[in-house]
Amino acid sequence: MKTRLLLLTFLLPLAACSWNKKEVSLTSEPSIERAFDVLAGTREGRPLVKFLRKRPVRFEYSNTPGLCHKFSLKTGKIFLPTEYKTSDKILALAVARAAYIYKLYVYTGLEEIISEEEELSALLQARLAVELGLTDEEFARTRGAGPIKASFCAYILGGTRYAMERARKQALAADSDCQRPLDTVENQRVWLEKIRKSINDETFYQLLQDRDLLRVKRGAMTMSEAMKNDARLRGLPAYEVYRYQRTFYDVQSDIVGRMDKVRAAELREDAGWRASRQTALDQIREEFSDCDLPVD
Repeated sequence: MKTRLLLLTFLLPLAACSWNKKEVSLTSEPSIERAFDVLAGTREGRPLVKFLRKRPVRFEYSNTPGLCHKFSLKTGKIFLPTEYKTSDKILALAVARAAYIYKLYVYTGLEEIISEEEELSALLQARLAVELGLTDEEFARTRGAGPIKASFCAYILGGTRYAMERARKQALAADSDCQRPLDTVENQRVWLEKIRKSINDETFYQLLQDRDLLRVKRGAMTMSEAMKNDARLRGLPAYEVYRYQRTFYDVQSDIVGRMDKVRAAELREDAGWRASRQTALDQIREEFSDCDLPVD
């Protein structure tokens, strides 16, 4: 009996470890799992994988149109284009960009994906492509890799600001298949100022409802959810509404401020990265010199 108890004592921690390992499974797709393995072996990707193990979300392939990542964060899922599964490295780039956006979403407390997250993620994806040694040939033989290559070329040939401008233009263009156009920090800042001024009048309800309806239009929220939010808020007693308004404004202001700080820190890191790799970047520019950069 004592031997059995000792054996049980030994096996229980192992079972717990096994259970925890299953809990943090990030995908059911072998190809996406290989992409995580690729990321785990890189300087840029390792922190992302570590973060995802702590704050897991499921990565699956999308069965809807659109050569882009799509977020369903309320259900804990991120969807990727199936086209990338033929190349572990290209898929790793797609996974990394979506994972980075998710990381910013969690860290800042934003309630939706915004343009600035797409802009910063384009920089990380390009740096990772350099680290992985992606060649023009690998981009060419991977179906659907054109947008990733275009973003990479913008960063390599046009620089950080140009790459961000291209990412921003894409994020703000209407594309319901890809949950766009996205909102921006500046728009949220303007909206928050309206919220502040509305604390003593009835426009507060309308401002929140208008925001939710925009999210419905982008595919980030269902009409049913928007209607429930509006009904719940209008159903609050007057004294609760005032307290809710003050708290809501303070929380949202902190979120916008946090995003500003993250953006500044990420741009400093990117500048340092580029400065320390000038020789390598010059060589890559030669290989990708035939890239066509759009001119607005």
